[in-house]
Amino acid sequence: MHKTASVLTISLMALAMAVTASAQTRPTTEPSSKPQRQAWAPSSTAVESKQFIGMKVKNDQAKDVGEIDQLIVDPSSGKISHVVLGRGGVLGVGEQKVVLMWSDLKIQPDANKRNRWVAMVDQAKIDSAPRYEARRDTAPAASPTTMPTTKP
Repeated sequence: MHKTASVLTISLMALAMAVTASAQTRPTTEPSSKPQRQAWAPSSTAVESKQFIGMKVKNDQAKDVGEIDQLIVDPSSGKISHVVLGRGGVLGVGEQKVVLMWSDLKIQPDANKRNRWVAMVDQAKIDSAPRYEARRDTAPAASPTTMPTTKP
C-alpha cells in the first residue's frame, strides 16, 4: 500500500510540473514591437579584423619575424595606416615592438594552415622600422583622471 501511494504521489507531481511548464512556455500571440534586422555576413574573400591580431608575419625569405600586435587606424580616413609588429621575446617578455606601414604588408592565405592568413613583408622594411612607443597623453576611458586629495 505504501509503495502504491508513493508511485501515485510521484506521478501526480510529475503531471503537475509538466502542466506548469507548458503554461509557462506558450508562445505569445502579440506581435513583436521590434522588427527583425536583416542578416549580413562578409564575403568569402573578406578577412575579419580578429584574424589580424596575432597574425604571423614572415619576411621575404618566408622566415617568421613576429606577429601583428595592433592595428593603427587613421581617424580622418577610417583606414588602417600602420601595424605594430611584436618581435622576439617569450610570452610577451622581452618582445621588441616596431611599426610598419600597412601598405608594406602583403596579406595572403597561409599555405600551411587552412583558413589562416599570413602577412609578408620585406626584411629591409623590418630592419628600418621605427620602435613603437605607446601614447601617454591620454588616460584610459574607464579610469578618469583624478587629483589626489590632501587632508587639511
